[in-house]
Amino acid sequence: MMVLKRFLILLLFFCLSHGLIAQSKFADSEQLLNAHFEDLKMASNDSLKSNISQNIMRDLRKSLEKKGSFTYSYNEIVNLGKVTSSDEQLRIFSWNYTLENGAYRYFALLQKRDGRKIALIELHQNLELEVNMETKLSANQWLGALYYQIVPFTHNKRNLYLLLGWDGNKDRTNKKVIEIIGFSKTGEPELGLPVINWRGKRLSRVIFEYSKQVQMKLKYHERENCVVFDHLSPSESRYINQFEYYGPDFSYDALEFKNGIWHLVEEFDVKNLN
Repeated sequence: MMVLKRFLILLLFFCLSHGLIAQSKFADSEQLLNAHFEDLKMASNDSLKSNISQNIMRDLRKSLEKKGSFTYSYNEIVNLGKVTSSDEQLRIFSWNYTLENGAYRYFALLQKRDGRKIALIELHQNLELEVNMETKLSANQWLGALYYQIVPFTHNKRNLYLLLGWDGNKDRTNKKVIEIIGFSKTGEPELGLPVINWRGKRLSRVIFEYSKQVQMKLKYHERENCVVFDHLSPSESRYINQFEYYGPDFSYDALEFKNGIWHLVEEFDVKNLN
């Protein structure tokens, strides 16, 4: 009995020591990355910001390549967006900075489980790509956003993810984004798969643009398995399609998931939401 007790004490001590060493390993990465983000906030021009962001990408990649990184929180890095899917198969890290022309530059690293392995994938923003809600894009054609929710779902026996994100866009408007991401048999990300049924069209993504003076709600509700969002309207009819005048009109729409497709429901009743 005494031998068993000593063994358990030694095992507990080993586990605690191992955990503290692992935590220290990632804490060093957090400290370095926080220093980079402080430099990014202080940077005075686009070239300097780009160089610092490349340093962030390099050092974040090094940290995410370490064993145990998928389950480490990285909560000490306050300027880094971090979101994990509920099935714990996909994790996205994202950050941005403002360009001198008022636009936003985005960066993202994905961790994707592949059996026992963790694939690490960069998304590269294409600033010259025309925004289109009906096109499939590659990792090198990413539109850019800070993602805050990931919703796993299945379409035709294929595992896909619905992403909800925010984009600072430009001087007078912000954007909210509903994006779809899947992965090919070779593990390559595919952005924008046509699984959104929207007013007679099959969309690959949805992009909302609205005034910087207001806030737009866009949230997934797990119990109802739907994405609910503010309906946007111009402040006056003469401002149709001038999105700096768009904002919530106190009604709501939703995307409801049925049979592998996200269906638009207009004038959605939000009374019974969780």
